[in-house]
Amino acid sequence: MGLAFKLSDNFSLRSGYGLTWIEQAGITTPFTTPLFPFIQTIGQRSLDNINPAFVLSRGPSIAIAEPNPDSGLGQGVFGVQRGQKSGYAQQWNLSVQKTFGSNWSMETGYLGSKLTNLGVPDVNLNQLTAEQLALGPALTQQVPNPFFGKIPASSSLGGATIPFQQLLRPFPRFTTVALYRNNVGHSTYHSFQSRVERRFSSGITFNASYTFCRLIDDAGAVFDAAILTGPAATFQAADSHNRRLEKDESTGSIPHVFSSSFVWEIGRGWQIGGLARIQSGSPIAVTQATNLNAFAGFGTQRPNRIGDPNLPSGERTTARWFNTTAFTQAPQFTLGDSSRNPVVGPGFASLDLMLGKTFTVSENLKAELRAEAFNVTNTPHFGSPNGSFGTVAFGTITTAFDPRVFEFVAKVRF
Repeated sequence: MGLAFKLSDNFSLRSGYGLTWIEQAGITTPFTTPLFPFIQTIGQRSLDNINPAFVLSRGPSIAIAEPNPDSGLGQGVFGVQRGQKSGYAQQWNLSVQKTFGSNWSMETGYLGSKLTNLGVPDVNLNQLTAEQLALGPALTQQVPNPFFGKIPASSSLGGATIPFQQLLRPFPRFTTVALYRNNVGHSTYHSFQSRVERRFSSGITFNASYTFCRLIDDAGAVFDAAILTGPAATFQAADSHNRRLEKDESTGSIPHVFSSSFVWEIGRGWQIGGLARIQSGSPIAVTQATNLNAFAGFGTQRPNRIGDPNLPSGERTTARWFNTTAFTQAPQFTLGDSSRNPVVGPGFASLDLMLGKTFTVSENLKAELRAEAFNVTNTPHFGSPNGSFGTVAFGTITTAFDPRVFEFVAKVRF
């Protein structure tokens, strides 16, 4: 039993008997290109290379220009919040361990974590509010353009008339106004974990583990590599002004995971081993194929949900993985009431086996031959079902992972 404590600029650790708490700071994503997210670069140089161009405490003397055709008027623009917060992580766990005899041990415990101020790319600052959206068809009526002649004619906002909804936007001279990162996302993870292990003895080693967990977040697109090069082209948030609509079980959540493995050295160089893994499916997002509110800056429209979309396991097929009739189309000028990830995808079950023999050629030279079978039961491993409501493929699965695979391996060790 003991206590350890360490504190530095960005890391702290407190631990005791069976208990660990970790805090990690500094979860931020750097700019991926040198000038991003700025579209213009202006420099201020010393006049004589002796005296400084400016005193740092007073800043440069360059004046910021008003928006003009060269700085994004009539286009989609993006930037970074001046008061951007840095994200941080917190982790904690409590576990109990027990040994049985000389070879067996068991461990069970709880592990949790919380991520705060995650970078969220799916935010459009120039979106109408839900209250404004309720104005209905009046939003799409054409009205005289007060910015005519000031915005390039090549822009969708450069004509003599524009839709009335454009004048209600916070930044009416622009289309989309995005943030490269808006650190307002959060996630929480809770899990129960257990493990049984037999240490290698008498030629046999064995272990089995089970995890029951739940991961909840409101930042489902954080780890999408496509958004690292600029503002998101399509925003995954149903309402950029209401992040509560995004809170749901994460697409990366796997509630149940069981795995087990063994190795048995039979004798005379023969060895047999196996690995089994069973896990439940992950949540799947459902959105309308046609976003009827895109004109108002809404990046995604979800359908209305009128029933439980998850079917009993015996009724699931690749042609109808979930109950597609549990959804109906959300009309224009409304937000659908379906949650972000209302459907559970396919689970996973696999058994891998290995049979091998080691031959001693000389004192310093050994050869090993192995036959390996992956997914030996040839259990189908399906991809995710189509979650695009309104398409013919909605609810179907058209992809699958590798079937049973055999592999023969030869090794020489010297």
